[in-house]
Amino acid sequence: MQNNIIQIQNLTHYYGKKKIYENLNLFIKEGTVFGILGKNGVGKSTLINILMGYIKPKSGECLILGEASHSLSPDAKKDIALLHEGFVAYDYMSIEEYEKFFAPFYDRWNSSIFYDLVDLMGLDYSQKLSTLSFGQKSQVVLGAIFAQDAKLLILDDYSMGLDAGYRRLFIDYLKDYINKRKKTVLITSHTMNDLDGLIDEFVIVQKGGIIHQDTMANFNADKSSTFEDKFLDFVGKY
Repeated sequence: MQNNIIQIQNLTHYYGKKKIYENLNLFIKEGTVFGILGKNGVGKSTLINILMGYIKPKSGECLILGEASHSLSPDAKKDIALLHEGFVAYDYMSIEEYEKFFAPFYDRWNSSIFYDLVDLMGLDYSQKLSTLSFGQKSQVVLGAIFAQDAKLLILDDYSMGLDAGYRRLFIDYLKDYINKRKKTVLITSHTMNDLDGLIDEFVIVQKGGIIHQDTMANFNADKSSTFEDKFLDFVGKY
C-alpha cells in the first residue's frame, strides 16, 4: 500500500480579499509523479511555498512527509529537494566549484548524478556558469537537485524558459532517474507538451483553486484530441 507523501486537507488561503485556495483537499502518494498544471498566476507557486513552510495558510492542514509543513524538522527537510522558480545560479563559480560548494550541505549527495546530467551537454567542468547558455545553466542547477538524492523532488516550473531541446533532455533524464530510484515528484508547469507519459496524476488549477483532478490514464482515454488541446479547452471554460 502506498503512503501519502503529501496530505492537504481543507486548505484555505487568501491574499487580502483575493481567494487563492478554499477547502483544498489533495493527496500525493509515495512513488508517483504528480503534476500541478495551470496558467501563470493561478497559485501554483503559492501552494509550493505553503508546502515548504514559507507561507502559513489561513486554515486547514498541510502535511509533508507526515509533518506539518510550517514546522518541518531538519530531518524532513533533508528528504525534500526543491527547485524554486527564479533559482540562484552563482554565476561566478565553475561547474566543478558549484558542485563542491553544495555537496557538504547534503548527507546523501551523489556527485555522479550531478555530473551525469552535466555530461549529457558535453560541458567542461572548468567552465564558469556565467559562460553557459540559459538552458545549460538550468541543467546544471537541475543536476544539483537530483544529486541531493531526496525522497521528494519538488520542481516548481521546471521549464524555466527552456527551449524544446533542453526541456526534452530534462524530461528524458527525469524519467530515467525515477525509474532507477523510488522517488516521489511534484512538478508544476504551465506547458503541457512534455508531460504526457511522465506524470501519473495531476490537478489543473485556475484562479480560486482546483478545477479538475484526474489520472493521466483516465484523461488520455478520450482519443479525440491531444493532451495539450484538452488542457487548453478545459482551462478556457473558466
